Amino acid sequence: MSEGNDHLADAAGSAIRRHRPTLPTIRPRHRRPVRTRLRPGDARYLQRILDFRQLLNGEWYWDIFVALHKGPLRYGDLLNAVRARTPANNWPGKSHRYLQDGTLSRTLGRLMEAELVERDDPDKHFPFRTTYRLTPHARQLLAVMAPAAEWADSHTDLLVRVQERRCK
Repeated sequence: MSEGNDHLADAAGSAIRRHRPTLPTIRPRHRRPVRTRLRPGDARYLQRILDFRQLLNGEWYWDIFVALHKGPLRYGDLLNAVRARTPANNWPGKSHRYLQDGTLSRTLGRLMEAELVERDDPDKHFPFRTTYRLTPHARQLLAVMAPAAEWADSHTDLLVRVQERRCK
């Protein structure tokens, strides 16, 4: 038999396929673009900080995030949770913080538009059982903000001095 044949005959005359090792198929990998680490001197760094501030530019956003961090809440329960947890404002300009019903409604609308809060409407008939919950983006945001809160907690002396200066 010639060497170019794909099979050989054994002693009984049956065809035996020549064993060819199979190699794994190499598939192209879809790679994410390599992101360079942002540094304070980079133009992108400042732009992303400004974007971050605009995205989260709401007086009650963080109060709502904290109230929803344990799970979904109905509107009235969310309003009561935010009102119960609102700390005293020691910064000048506003001596009293109290979340109004209309303000919560507008704030939830902006948070849903920003894809940080989701609304669930399981019931189509009265009584409605609409609940609000954090999106995965908001949960990730809470996690990455923990170091900033820890920084503020470890620099309370600085915060108190700045508050006192601004009140004068």
